[in-house]
Amino acid sequence: MSKLIAPLFGMEEFTGIFEVIYRIGLCIVIFIIGTLLIKIVQKAIKHTLRSGSRLNPGKNATISTVCSSVAKYVIYFLMLCYILTVWGVSPASLLAVGGVASVAVSLGAQDIIQDILAGIFILTEDQFGVGDVVRIEGYSGTVESIGIRTTRIRSADGDLYIIPNGQIKIVSNMSKGFNRAIVDVGISYDADIDMVIDMLDKELEAIYTQGKVKGMLSVPEVLGVEQLADSCVVIRIKADCSVGENWNVERQLRRLIKNAFDREGIEIPYPQNVVYVKNDKGE
Repeated sequence: MSKLIAPLFGMEEFTGIFEVIYRIGLCIVIFIIGTLLIKIVQKAIKHTLRSGSRLNPGKNATISTVCSSVAKYVIYFLMLCYILTVWGVSPASLLAVGGVASVAVSLGAQDIIQDILAGIFILTEDQFGVGDVVRIEGYSGTVESIGIRTTRIRSADGDLYIIPNGQIKIVSNMSKGFNRAIVDVGISYDADIDMVIDMLDKELEAIYTQGKVKGMLSVPEVLGVEQLADSCVVIRIKADCSVGENWNVERQLRRLIKNAFDREGIEIPYPQNVVYVKNDKGE
């Protein structure tokens, strides 16, 4: 085959074309091997953490995500070095370019470095993990993944928020220990507040002892009058509950308190507007 093609291009041209094809094929092989190696390493990391670690599932998922991400970028870097070597770039040149690139990165990619360092501190300090319900920079949701640069959280309505780790300043973690359900109920100014609070104490104790609401860790507590609003007196109730159960506890308590108020004849007022109409005589 080479004897037939060589006269058409000349021996030197044919050798050059064959060498280019060979190098391209070698680069493709390196890319395929690297891609397979990434998948194998990531599966090995997940299997190792799942079988041999004593950490909780959320922490395992977090460490697995970060280690897989780091392994992927390391293999990509090695693939790039091999591919450059195939095209004739010497290792010494790679080191020199790497030194210059490191200076350029330190000057021009400070945000990226800040994101990476922030991600390391998030992991080492165990601020939050995969599966935790958090509020970060005004966005609430469940943590889906923590990478070396970004954190992904999924909100209750399905939106995915991707937040650079370097921008995370304050984190509200709602998955540490327990959550607290807060319920505000309004009663009429004409109602006997002390009687209502006493009735709520008995009703809430019965709700807890009879297990009408799942997820509560103790008897809900009536904190007292929270606000003297325009049309009602607001009474606040709190209940400690299991992680992630606070929203359901709040909904169930509102339903049961409403039923108790209807049974006891306690009015839940609603805003009303009084309109005065004057005639031409000012009456």
